[in-house]
Amino acid sequence: MRISLFHKVMLSISAIVLLPACTVPVFAQSNSFIQYAQEKLMLKDRKGDRLLLQLFWDTCETGLKKCVLRKNIAPQETQLRLPRFLQENPILQNTLVRMVDNSRVRPLFDAQVTVANLKKIIRDERARGLHVSFGRIHTWSAGRTSGLSKIIMALATASSSRFLYVGHEEELIEWIKTRPDNSVSIEALFHKSYILNGGNVYLTLLTIENVLSDATFEKDRENTVVNRKLADLYAGSPNKFGDWYHMFGTMLAGYVGEPARLIAKLYGIYRRISRGASAEKATIAADKAGADMGVELRGFVFEQDTKIKAKIATQIQQRETLVRASKGNIKYFGADGQMYIGPRF
Repeated sequence: MRISLFHKVMLSISAIVLLPACTVPVFAQSNSFIQYAQEKLMLKDRKGDRLLLQLFWDTCETGLKKCVLRKNIAPQETQLRLPRFLQENPILQNTLVRMVDNSRVRPLFDAQVTVANLKKIIRDERARGLHVSFGRIHTWSAGRTSGLSKIIMALATASSSRFLYVGHEEELIEWIKTRPDNSVSIEALFHKSYILNGGNVYLTLLTIENVLSDATFEKDRENTVVNRKLADLYAGSPNKFGDWYHMFGTMLAGYVGEPARLIAKLYGIYRRISRGASAEKATIAADKAGADMGVELRGFVFEQDTKIKAKIATQIQQRETLVRASKGNIKYFGADGQMYIGPRF
C-alpha cells in the first residue's frame, strides 16, 4: 500500500512525540551490550531490522525528554551507538583552534553551485566510461514493515554505518586521511565515493553518510581524523561534525524520494524547542541545503540513468497503447514521479 506524504508526516510526528510517552527503555540491561554490524552490503536484513526498530524507539523517547525538559539528554547506552570505524578514524588530541560564534554563522558554499558541480562530476565520469545508476535502496525485510522507511530510521538514529553498510567506507576513510587538514570539499568527497561505488549514486551518498555520522555519540567527535580533514561548511559554526553528516543525511533522504525538505523543517523546529538559543543555526541550515541538493540530484540522475530511461519509455509506450484501447482515464503517478492521465496498468 502506497503511503501518502500526509500520512508519512503524521507517522513521523507520532513516532517522535506520542509513542515514546507510552514506552519504557527498549534496551534491557542484558541487551545493552548487543554488538551488531553488517559485514557486507545487505539490502534486506531481518536481524538488523529488529535491532534498528528498538534503537529508533529509544531515540524517540530521548527526543521527547529533550523537548519536555529543555536540556540535552544522552540516549540510553548501547553498544549499537559506538563508532564502527573508530580504529580507522580515531579521535585525536585537540590542538586546533576554530573560530566559533553561533550568532554570526554564514555559509562558505553555495548549494546551487555545489549541486551543479556534482552533476558535472557525473557527466565528466560518463565521458570517461563510468555510467551513472540510480541504485537499489535498502528496504525492510519480510515481516518488518513500518510506516517510516528503513533509511529514515537509520538516519534518525545515526546508525547507518551498522545497519546500511556498503563496503567502501574504510577505503573512503583512508583516502580522506591523505588529504590536508580542513581541505576536503563536498564535491571532492562525492567524487571519490562515486568512483569507489562504480557510479551508483545511492551507494555514493550512503557511503559518505556512514563515514560522517559514525562517531555521532562520541564526546570529542569534532576531533576525529576525518572531521579534521573536512573543510568548514559554515564560518563560526560550533558543530562542524553535525553540519557535514546532517547535510549528507538530508541529501540522501531527498535523493531516495523521502520528504526531505519537510523533514529538515521539522528537525529545525525540534532543535529550537529542545535547545533554545543554543540550537546550532549552521546545522539547521545544513539540513535544508542537503535536502534541496538531494531532490535536485534525484531528478538529474533519473534523466541520466539509461536503464531508468528505457523502463520509462517502455511504460509510456504501454500507457499509450492502453489509452487508445480505453475510454476511461484516471490520474496517477508513474515510476518517474510524474503525474499522468490514462488507465493505470
